[in-house]
Amino acid sequence: MKMSYRDKCILVALVFIITVLVGGLTIIKSSVQKLQTTTVTHKQKKQEEADVKAKLATKGDLEQQIDDTYKELKKESEYFLPEMKTYQIDQYVSAFFTNLVDGEGIDAEDNSIEIKSLTIEEASAEDIEYYVYELFNVEYELGTASDLNEARLHAMKGNTEYAVSSSEPEQLVVSVVSVGVYGDSFDKYLKVCDKIEDDGKSIVLRSLAKESNGKDAEDTFTIYVYQLSDIQKPKY
Repeated sequence: MKMSYRDKCILVALVFIITVLVGGLTIIKSSVQKLQTTTVTHKQKKQEEADVKAKLATKGDLEQQIDDTYKELKKESEYFLPEMKTYQIDQYVSAFFTNLVDGEGIDAEDNSIEIKSLTIEEASAEDIEYYVYELFNVEYELGTASDLNEARLHAMKGNTEYAVSSSEPEQLVVSVVSVGVYGDSFDKYLKVCDKIEDDGKSIVLRSLAKESNGKDAEDTFTIYVYQLSDIQKPKY
């Protein structure tokens, strides 16, 4: 079948139109896909921007929370002595052996204990173990019968839960101080113990070795001085 010149022209025109349409649709489809991708990316960036603004809006609250936590830790750390040099520990501990009783007209010799020697071991880190005051841990029939309000029961339950939930021990710097004194009255030694307790700081009398009752005998106080580095305020 022969095609006339007119038919050929029509066929060529149809092929051209189809080619143009297919190419145009391909370009349009690609543009639509790019537009969709751009739209999704734009939404993601807008969401990221919103998230950043939300975080910035809470920055003030976060800083306040950090400041509040710092103040709480600072208050709790007031119990602990700061890290001290050897001579400072010497002065601090020696003060517990003087001015045993407040007041005027007290003989200096009667109001102090003469220190014969004072030795400070090199400071080291030591685990601070948790402990529970086990006043109600002993069970007996009359104790249980008299516990009408279950105070003992709750105390015993609390001791058990605390022992289980206590975290790992923390560490503090400790300086062990051995104070040798000339043999003196036990009443004076008790006053030294009272002064250490009334000090309200992280200093502990671990032992008192009383060798004899002689005036020239050397009795030994072993004192642990626990120290904690100063907690610094956070900078923003």
